[in-house]
Amino acid sequence: MATVLCVDDDRAGLATVARVLREVASVETARSAAEAETALAPEVAVVVSDYRMPGTNGAALLAAVRARDETIGRILLTAYADAEILMEAINRGNVHRYLAKPWDPRELRAAVRHAISAAETARERRRLADEIARAYERLRETDALKTRFLTVAAHELRTPLHVLGGVLEALADVAEVRREAADLLTVAQRNLEWLRRSVRAMTDLARLAQPERRPPARLCVATIVTRAVAEVESCCGLRRLALVREIDMPAIVRGDVADLHHAVMNLLLNAVRFTPDGGTIRVGVQRDPDRVRVVVADSGIGIAAAARDRIGEPFFTAAPADHHHSDPIAFGGGGIGLGLAVARAVAADHRGRLSFESEPGRGSTFVLELPAVADASP
Repeated sequence: MATVLCVDDDRAGLATVARVLREVASVETARSAAEAETALAPEVAVVVSDYRMPGTNGAALLAAVRARDETIGRILLTAYADAEILMEAINRGNVHRYLAKPWDPRELRAAVRHAISAAETARERRRLADEIARAYERLRETDALKTRFLTVAAHELRTPLHVLGGVLEALADVAEVRREAADLLTVAQRNLEWLRRSVRAMTDLARLAQPERRPPARLCVATIVTRAVAEVESCCGLRRLALVREIDMPAIVRGDVADLHHAVMNLLLNAVRFTPDGGTIRVGVQRDPDRVRVVVADSGIGIAAAARDRIGEPFFTAAPADHHHSDPIAFGGGGIGLGLAVARAVAADHRGRLSFESEPGRGSTFVLELPAVADASP
């Protein structure tokens, strides 16, 4: 319900105005301009002020009310027929209406009802304008993310293809030298896997959103995590990252092996990218009767507070686009902004969730939580 604030230094006059207006709205009272400014809560829709008050006047008070919130209705009561003062207050927009004493209670109530209606309309207009402004800003951000995604995606796809082309071309020249050929093949395989992972991330979100899904199978998350850890061990070795395992076996859920493996790999590679050389990554699988949790904790740079609400959004990454690195495991290189989004989508598809805690400069901990299945269940 809207509130009317009545201001008058005269107790009897203030009580009379308040009594008349209680039929229209909730009423608050103040006996000075200072009290009135303190009482200006968000629900106040109209201020009805007497003109004569110690230290100031009603017109000046209503001017201050307008400066604070121009949607508030402003009505001035006066016993002084000073046309010049009243016209100045009205022309400046500080007063919507004035009533001369002795005023008619019906006229006062009608004026306040009209002012309340106008205030509510103006506030609704302002609310809608703010929503439109926020939506427009969001569209601008989305457009910027789209542009960034196209730039980074092209970089992600062109670079490994270029590397693979060069490596395979070189292999043709050194096919007779087995050791050198083996090293080049390792490089080719690593870049090929990087390319496959990037392309798969681009399609996974759309696939996971489809209502037609494969029937879930009974599987062991601990086995999936163990395999994923083995795949990132060489990356961690190149960056001198300690990889600590705390995996409880078995940890049974129902789901899709490929999707869960991809989600865990995304969490591990995210930790690799944002942990400085020589840091530590801890990988755990915890289980209780109801839940299985995959925990990936790192000693990396953490996540800035301003970015936390957007972590897991498609195409969003905290790493600046100009810091993007061609090496998929380079510190701080980032990716195309789909890894955590895919991990979150996989968690949701398995009736679970992805959560995280982070402190800038001290690392991040991501938890993929899934419904458990009893070991003896069929």
